[in-house]
Amino acid sequence: MARSFEPVSRAFLAEAAPRGCARALDLGCGPGFTTRLLREVCAPRELVGLDASEAFVARARAAAPPGVVHLVHDVTRTPFPGAPADLIYARLLLAHLAGPEALIERWRGALRPGGRLLLDEVEWIRTQDRAFLRYLDLVTASLRARGQELYVGPHIEAATRGPAQRLSRLRELPLPAATAAAMFSPNLAQLRSQPAVRERASEAELDALAAALRERERGSGSEDGVTWCMRQVAIEA
Repeated sequence: MARSFEPVSRAFLAEAAPRGCARALDLGCGPGFTTRLLREVCAPRELVGLDASEAFVARARAAAPPGVVHLVHDVTRTPFPGAPADLIYARLLLAHLAGPEALIERWRGALRPGGRLLLDEVEWIRTQDRAFLRYLDLVTASLRARGQELYVGPHIEAATRGPAQRLSRLRELPLPAATAAAMFSPNLAQLRSQPAVRERASEAELDALAAALRERERGSGSEDGVTWCMRQVAIEA
C-alpha cells in the first residue's frame, strides 16, 4: 500500500507543503512510511509521527532515520506532542474517524500562524470487478456503522472551502487487480468479525469472497483493476 500510494502523496507534498520548516507532524503515521516520505520531500528540522498503535510505533521507531521521533498518541486528542507545528499531514486517516469536520478544525488549531494542514483522503473508488465491488460495499457498511465514511473526500472539500483553503485537487491512482487484491485480502480477515458485515454476508459468501480475492492476487480470475481518486486539500492556519 505504501508503495502504491507514494507517487500521488509525493506529488501532493511537493506541491503544497512548505520546505525546511521548523516542525512537522505526521498524524496516523502507522509503521512510518508516510513519516519517511515527509522527511524526504519536505525536510523539516523536526518531524514527529503520531499513532495510537503501540505496535506500529515500535516498527516506525525501528526504521526511523536520525531526527525523526515516533510517539504513541490518539490523534483525536489535542494538544499534540510537538505542537504547534508548521506542517501537519494525514493520509487515509479521516475515513476511520468519526466527526471529521470537527477534527479538521482541532488539527488546524495545532498549527503555528501561517502553518499548513494537508489532508490526503479518498474521494471515490471505482472498479468493474464484482468481488472488489462486494468488498468495498462491506467496508463502507462497516465504517458507517461506526459513524465513519470511506468516501470522506467530499466532506473534507465542503468543510474546508473558504479563504483558508490553499489547494483542493483530485488525483487518480489506477492499480492492477493483483495489487488491489493484495491490499484488500488482509482487511477482509479483520472485517469478518464486524457486526455490520455479519449482517450483510453469510460465512459462505465471505469464504467465497476471500477465495476470489486470493485468485486475483495470484493473477487469475478477473483482470479489472481498481482506481482510487484522492481528494488532496491544503488548509492554512
